[in-house]
Amino acid sequence: MNANDVIESYVADVIRRVPLKERNDIGFELHTLLTEMLDARAQAAGKPADDAMVLAMLREFGAPADIAARYRAPGFVIIPPEQTRSFAWLSLTGIVLQWAVTLPRVSDDDYTITHWWLTWGLGAFWWPGFMAMMSLLVAWIGQWRSGEAPWSPRDVDPDRVNRGAMAVGVVSYALAVAMMIAMPSITAQLPAPFPRIFEFAPGFLATRAWVVVALWLAGLAMLTAVLSKGRWTRTTRRMEIGFSIAWLVVLGWLISSEMFVQPATNEGARFGLGIVMLIVIIGLGVSLFRMRPGLHAPKIATRH
Repeated sequence: MNANDVIESYVADVIRRVPLKERNDIGFELHTLLTEMLDARAQAAGKPADDAMVLAMLREFGAPADIAARYRAPGFVIIPPEQTRSFAWLSLTGIVLQWAVTLPRVSDDDYTITHWWLTWGLGAFWWPGFMAMMSLLVAWIGQWRSGEAPWSPRDVDPDRVNRGAMAVGVVSYALAVAMMIAMPSITAQLPAPFPRIFEFAPGFLATRAWVVVALWLAGLAMLTAVLSKGRWTRTTRRMEIGFSIAWLVVLGWLISSEMFVQPATNEGARFGLGIVMLIVIIGLGVSLFRMRPGLHAPKIATRH
């Protein structure tokens, strides 16, 4: 990394801890200030800025969490302000997914809306409660920490991929696709009662399963292209977002339909697909976040 990359990494660590609407202004101001400080230090030393100089300056300036805290009100915080929106969306998404998976059972003759509300309906609120307790635990642990380790720069290029890790992921993805495609043949060879338990609903393979296979293969092709190039491009990022939206539509379609003959197997599959939908929604949010523009000079209002 050069000196500017180290400063950008530091600024990125600071602004991810401040409110979203203030990040650009704070980031631009902080980046300008640190660049000027580094130039002054280099001139005083009579040599160009190097890694040791910029790291020493940033560590003297303060840890990113401490700098970000100057823009927030002090106090014991369970959920940091920059995480409030994410916490709310994850809480609501978890509740809605559990309702979406369990509400279709109301159509059964022996399962009323009152029964559903007193079981799965109210029971869905365990998820935000669980998230709140985990946040409280993290906040308590943070209070016990004596201090943060010296700051070190992170790679600020979010489009670069770890080829080794991604190769493992692509191979695992391909094996999973092959396994799911071969699932009808595999279940037919299993001893009783497994073939009956995992028997697909009539018409499922012919009318719905092929859509899933097509999305899998298209996603595999995209990931292979990213691995080959070694980085994400704006086009592949957009494709990733498109695939995520398509998956949400297809998963919702599958959950609303009959996938297996056995009701218990079908309900288990619906619950599992609901969890997958939650994972896809989280991944979609991450992809949209990565598409955000970089820092730019704030607009200055002009008076007429």
